[in-house]
Amino acid sequence: MGGLGKTTLAKSIYNNHQIDGHFQKKLWVCVSKKVPVVELFKLILVPLTGEKVEVDVRDVIVGKIRNHLEGKRYFLVLDDVWDDDQALWDDFFTTLKGLHPTNGSWCLVTTRLRMMENEAYPLGKLPDDLCWSILKEKVVGGGEVPDELKAIKERVIKRCDGLPLAANVIGGLLSLKRKEEWRSILENRLSSLSGDEDRVMQILKLSFDNLPSPYIKKCFAYCSIFPKDTEMEGDMLIELWMAEGFLQADLNSQMMMEEIGMNYLRILLQSSLLEEIIDESETSASYKMHDLVHDLAESMSKSTKVINNGDAQIIDNDNQIRYLANLYVLNLSRATTQELRVSIGKLIHLRYVNLKRSVNVLLDSLCKLYNLQTLTLNDSYVKDLPKGMCNLISLRHLHYYTMNEKLQMPLDMGRLTCLQTLEFFNVGREKGRQIGELGSLKNLKGKLKIRNLELAKDKEGAEEAKLSEKANLFRLELEWAYNREGDDYNDEDVLDGLRPHPNLEELEISNNTPQVSAFEI
Repeated sequence: MGGLGKTTLAKSIYNNHQIDGHFQKKLWVCVSKKVPVVELFKLILVPLTGEKVEVDVRDVIVGKIRNHLEGKRYFLVLDDVWDDDQALWDDFFTTLKGLHPTNGSWCLVTTRLRMMENEAYPLGKLPDDLCWSILKEKVVGGGEVPDELKAIKERVIKRCDGLPLAANVIGGLLSLKRKEEWRSILENRLSSLSGDEDRVMQILKLSFDNLPSPYIKKCFAYCSIFPKDTEMEGDMLIELWMAEGFLQADLNSQMMMEEIGMNYLRILLQSSLLEEIIDESETSASYKMHDLVHDLAESMSKSTKVINNGDAQIIDNDNQIRYLANLYVLNLSRATTQELRVSIGKLIHLRYVNLKRSVNVLLDSLCKLYNLQTLTLNDSYVKDLPKGMCNLISLRHLHYYTMNEKLQMPLDMGRLTCLQTLEFFNVGREKGRQIGELGSLKNLKGKLKIRNLELAKDKEGAEEAKLSEKANLFRLELEWAYNREGDDYNDEDVLDGLRPHPNLEELEISNNTPQVSAFEI
């Protein structure tokens, strides 16, 4: 049965630091469908190498796994297994045991099927008091339980049927409704639930049906384009939803599309249709879907105009480019393509282009994409930005960083007045590359690094960046060159002209000049 908490329990064991000293390698593999044994080994190899497995020869794949695991105790979790073929599992575990003779390795399998019953630990349903705790926490947090919820307590708990996922989802549903509506939801919606194994899916569908906007429903269904168990970055989801036109503000609303997207994420999180991944090392939140929730999203989704990297070769054919003239989203991350064709400029409706870890050359034809909102180049081999980037007047997010302080910024970046994400700016000498280009970028947020500040002449020139008006920056790095000639610099005055907004949380200054080193902030 789904929704009992098998994956949650397995994840709790997997993340328990008490086992870290026992195992030298931990692997989490989401299976989620019937696969032949060779595909199972390919799934195991992916987290070991961090790359897509191109080879299909079993002996080669097993050999690579052996190279990574030989002599090591490992803990392997196979989550959401859907094959109870005993012969397949005998073959799999025999091969696994034969990799090396080291004792102490473990394999944990979660499944809804009855398999390997002599080694199985079936999960039971939760008692009513625990279901109530989950539901109550979702509805009121640590607050006082209102009388309206107490009045329907017993009947709501009965609808949970001992399933933690059901308690979470029902609690989320009630939390998004007015108290006056709770009894009606119980009597008219929850009372019609059947008692079979589809109960959780019915509750999930009810939660989906009660989402407050058709656009939120589209955003939820869109998440099904990602494979099960995928960690989805919140910012990336918002940028994709925005590109597809799902983030629509009310006529009287002053909210930006990104703010609407954040609100949608909060609603989906509260509805238990998304779950947040807590990682304190990350500045941006990530989300996952329970496998049953992913099944619902798949069933609710319709065709979307997206090219995944598995179809990256599609850009090599100009006829296919013409066929895709109305494309909004192009994802070529990790593709083997080294450069885009000139004809990319014909995809004038593109709003999102992801070239992460793929191309090494950006052609000027990219600058004809006047509707482009997001350009992702992180971890790519791109050494120079196109000269005509100032023509991308709709660009809101440029995800690109290089350590090269000598890279010249494209001319007139200040024309990109919609820009919110700019990870660095290298100050130049000539007009159109000076620090004043930052002045008109009023919506910059997140992190920004400004380099070559020795080229900013004085306080007045530095003030043209208008950093004091950029309330949404939380981290700022200011860098002067380490190797420069002469000593005719006004570093302290320039720094004074770069005073940031009071909202700034982190400030880093790097240089080797005594004037700024002694400056007290």
